[in-house]
Amino acid sequence: MHSRRTFLALTASASLLPWSTLRAADAPAGLAPKYPLSGPEDAWLAFKAYDPATDPDAAHFRSRVARAERIAPFAPTQAHPALNPAVPGATLLAAYLTLSDTDIDLNRTRYAVGSPHWVHVERSWQFQDIAVGWNTTGLVPNPSLVDAAHRNGALCLGTMFQPDPRFFDGTDLPRPQVAAKLVGLAQYFGFDGYFVNFESYTDEDARAVQDLIADMQAAAKAAGLSDFHIQYYNGHTGADAVWPGSPHVDGTPRGRAEARSDSMMLDQGWSNYGLTRGCCSGRPLKAVPTLGQIAGSYDPLDVYYGFQLYPGPGYFGLMAPTVIQPNGGKALGGLQIYSVEDGLRKMRRARLDALRALPQPTEVERAEIAAFTAPASRRNAWYNLYRRFWAGQSGNPAMDNAPTPEQQAIYGPADVRKIYTDYQAPGQASDQIRLPVTYGVANFIAERSVIGALPFVSHFNTGDGDRFFVGGERVAETPWYNMGIQDVLPTWTWWTRSLDGGAVLEVDYDYVDAYDGGASLRISGAGSATEVKLYKTQIAIDGETTIGLAYKGAGLEVGLVFEDAPDTTEWLKVGKGKAVNGWRQWRQSLKGYEGRVLAAVSLGASGPASIGEFALTSEATAVAKPEGFAVTASQIDASGKSADLRLNWTFDPSVRHYDLFAVNGKARTWLGRIVNDAYFVKGLARTDGSTVLQLVPYGRDGRPGEAATTTFDWG
Repeated sequence: MHSRRTFLALTASASLLPWSTLRAADAPAGLAPKYPLSGPEDAWLAFKAYDPATDPDAAHFRSRVARAERIAPFAPTQAHPALNPAVPGATLLAAYLTLSDTDIDLNRTRYAVGSPHWVHVERSWQFQDIAVGWNTTGLVPNPSLVDAAHRNGALCLGTMFQPDPRFFDGTDLPRPQVAAKLVGLAQYFGFDGYFVNFESYTDEDARAVQDLIADMQAAAKAAGLSDFHIQYYNGHTGADAVWPGSPHVDGTPRGRAEARSDSMMLDQGWSNYGLTRGCCSGRPLKAVPTLGQIAGSYDPLDVYYGFQLYPGPGYFGLMAPTVIQPNGGKALGGLQIYSVEDGLRKMRRARLDALRALPQPTEVERAEIAAFTAPASRRNAWYNLYRRFWAGQSGNPAMDNAPTPEQQAIYGPADVRKIYTDYQAPGQASDQIRLPVTYGVANFIAERSVIGALPFVSHFNTGDGDRFFVGGERVAETPWYNMGIQDVLPTWTWWTRSLDGGAVLEVDYDYVDAYDGGASLRISGAGSATEVKLYKTQIAIDGETTIGLAYKGAGLEVGLVFEDAPDTTEWLKVGKGKAVNGWRQWRQSLKGYEGRVLAAVSLGASGPASIGEFALTSEATAVAKPEGFAVTASQIDASGKSADLRLNWTFDPSVRHYDLFAVNGKARTWLGRIVNDAYFVKGLARTDGSTVLQLVPYGRDGRPGEAATTTFDWG
């Protein structure tokens, strides 16, 4: 696995001195916070010296989003009711993969407002139990990745990639102290543990690493971190590396009840897979000892079968059925997907290469080129490709998505040795990207949901956009991305069905108009009455429960499915509601359903419409005015026309998020949104002699509280 790309895993911080004592040559450009442990120094020495409490930049990279509790499984509302909801899914993810032709590393960027870069923002959290921060972030995963994973109930792990022996051999610092420092990083920055990528070491080193893992588990327990998780990967396919695991450094056997890794990813070699240029040292699965042959015992669902998909995502459809029976049945373990976003990007690039090489492309082919490249359509074209991988080739997660005979012929048999090449233009017949995308992850992993308590509000904000809206008002006209403020998106994208036997309407995100954030849900096309299944829920309805939408259009209904009658959808007509900045805001009491448990929610549409908010609420929740809001550092550029600022305030855990604005009279310009107590503003435009800055808190129901203000004096 390590042969794919250079991995800047255990890099170090430039300095631990307070900001004011940094020499100009040592400091990052301007006031931009520097990512923790990302300097060029000796990785071990930097780690050994590092203390986030003395790092002036560290606060900017904390995740403050608590991991949401997921609701109990309920098979009748699953897209595939026969799937075992206990079977886990996991990923190794880049935080922000660039989708333009130039590959730029943005994985250590938490957010950007006014960014020239077009990036992928992960969306399919409903199939992920573990997300590993991959590609250059190292020990500390990108906090935006942690925020989004936690909001959707998933664990997010940092990566120990091929650690320096001093991390585990005890020669410079005792292992328990190393373990305590590693746990301390997770505790401060708000992530959940580590993916320990340990390959090509000696047996003695393996013993020491297993002892370090046990020490980390002990340190996490002492710190009260009940969610702390370690996943192990050693480039092989033997689960006996963890269960029972290597003996201790002193040679004594590792006891069955002793602390160890919580899970393991098997090397991609389990499936007889390989690349022409180095990969996958693990033995094929048929050579791996069975559970009964391994001393000790373990839960097979703690074992994740790895899928190396950066050379092409279609391999998943070929081999996943050998682990889990599609759409319900026997499962040998979990699935772990490595860099599928990179493989999808490669598919897109190869298709564009082929289209552009045509001497006389047809009108349809020219339209396909435009869809993938034009700023107005490229995002939706990219995510249509992305959705085919997660939902299956139909784009509907409730379909079986099985390969056609022609697709199966391209796959070939699953039980033979497979050697693929990694695409380089113009490509060759052995390229992995030639394998078709067929089954989706939804055909193997049951969807999860966190919607089990009130209030629940979503504005369908995907974490990126070309402009920004608040309450239907456009407050910024600039490209931006921030995965950390992504809403909980629909459970199914897109599970639709006709309500009258006609063609279904199309569903997607719209980035031209929104009620709050950067996107809304758009229903369009020439179809007729259509049901769009939105969210899987477990909400006990009481006399105060209300349901609501912010919408544009007509002919909308909301469908309610209850646990006591899961085959019945009860439809409510959406009324006119009140006008809010060009949107209609509708609310209706659910008191008539008091005592029942809401299990799923759908939309019914008879024609084009936009949905900017979906809400399940009870009584309003108030949030306090923020305290301590101040400019803590500033730097005006040489022209005097713009400035970089660091802003801080006291964090309130009851707040959903904070918006920051520059206020000029009655007008305000959005500067950013964050769930934290620190924010960096790049290039604040000068107005007069001073600029009023505003910090607005929002409650869990999405309602704004009283704003705090501070003034920046331009001097």
